Amino acid sequence: MREKYKSIGLDYDLIISKYPSIEEYEEVVNAYLSDPFFNELGDYIDKEDYELAKDATKGLFILAQELYIYPLYMALMEVYEDLEDELYKDIRPHYDEMIKVYKNIRGVFCA
Repeated sequence: MREKYKSIGLDYDLIISKYPSIEEYEEVVNAYLSDPFFNELGDYIDKEDYELAKDATKGLFILAQELYIYPLYMALMEVYEDLEDELYKDIRPHYDEMIKVYKNIRGVFCA
């Protein structure tokens, strides 16, 4: 189990110190990783609806932080900072990188 978490950059010891059971944690993470905002975020960016994109990103990065999914949190923060600072040309590459991180983590948890 520890290696599974380490393979995607998560701190297993931190997580088990914060959650009463690893099964409960994984159930919450699976629900989070199924959030439609991950896919809708790309649509918002493509449609240049940056306010909705910013709102979606903020919700996603807050939950990633609360779940100690720091690699995904950091990738989402890159997207959020682009939106916040109106660096719209930088959003797509950061979004694409975030999706890679998301898919890697989802592949481990939802396998």
